[in-house]
Amino acid sequence: MTIKNILEKYRGKLDSKELDQLLALALHKSIEYIYKYPEKKLNISSIKKFNQLVNKRLANYSLAYLQGFKEFYGLKFKVNKHTLIPRPESELIVEQVLEYIDKDNLNILDIGTGSGCLIVSIAKNNEYKAKYYASDISKKALQVARTNARKYKLKNIKFIQSDLLANLPKQKFDIILANLPYLSKEQMKETSISKEPKQALLGNLDYYAKLLKQLPGYLNNKYLILLEIDPSQKDKITEEIEKSLANTKLEFLKDLVGLDRLVKIFN
Repeated sequence: MTIKNILEKYRGKLDSKELDQLLALALHKSIEYIYKYPEKKLNISSIKKFNQLVNKRLANYSLAYLQGFKEFYGLKFKVNKHTLIPRPESELIVEQVLEYIDKDNLNILDIGTGSGCLIVSIAKNNEYKAKYYASDISKKALQVARTNARKYKLKNIKFIQSDLLANLPKQKFDIILANLPYLSKEQMKETSISKEPKQALLGNLDYYAKLLKQLPGYLNNKYLILLEIDPSQKDKITEEIEKSLANTKLEFLKDLVGLDRLVKIFN
């Protein structure tokens, strides 16, 4: 069986581009190789590997998990079953942080860092000196985040295993960002996220409510807080912010499809 034959066999079951990527993965080759050599004959081992990958994709394993990486903010991040897959809408957080920084030595904290895509992207693109901290309750997620930081030779990020702020140093932060679990049980039924870690997704606004109560003692005189939410939670998160943070300013930023996705809290 050739490359052309096996791709034709599965046309219609998956998107053509995904099939090409899965076959390239099975063959340990580039996409360009798939396009260049359609008459290349495949051995039994390669066919078996490709079949396994297609079946996993049909069973709702994401392409990113099967490939072991996901691109985010122009960088390539390792991902696995212990981390969420970085989404394009989260790039808005990185953009806001980089736009806000205008001097050296700010303390920047990423809570619930997962793969580390946010803090690594910020550290990689920030032209000013800064002190970076990233926390996650999952030890295995932190291992992935550290791997991603090492890949980009970033030695200035301190990774801490912590339930929210429990194990964080008692100091003031200038910028705090968080993409905590905020989906409801009903939203968890969505098949596209069925293979991602439930611990990193399910939470409504419970985690944010708890975090907001802890934040006042960790904020510098001037601060920026960025929280990713579900658009339906706008009113509820506003209530929680007003209860925990007095005399603060609040703004909602829209994602790529025009929905309120990012909460910007500042003074």
